[in-house]
Amino acid sequence: KYRNTKLKQNYGISLEEFNILLVKQNGLCAICKINKGTHVDHSHDTKKVRGILCNNCNAGIGMLKDNINFLANAITYLESI
Repeated sequence: KYRNTKLKQNYGISLEEFNILLVKQNGLCAICKINKGTHVDHSHDTKKVRGILCNNCNAGIGMLKDNINFLANAITYLESI
């Protein structure tokens, strides 16, 4: 019940909706598709839920401030090595 309340308050989704998203992702992180998805990813601007991420991917895009240019620069950097 507590988790359902927190999901509703923080992201506007129910525990059932969270579980539906996770099933659509085969229980895995929407980005790496390796680790179990545990964190709700959402746009800080629109508040729209994008998917469920693992801790590492959630932290990674958060550290890059959800900025597409930063993410593209990171890809270019990694490809250049």
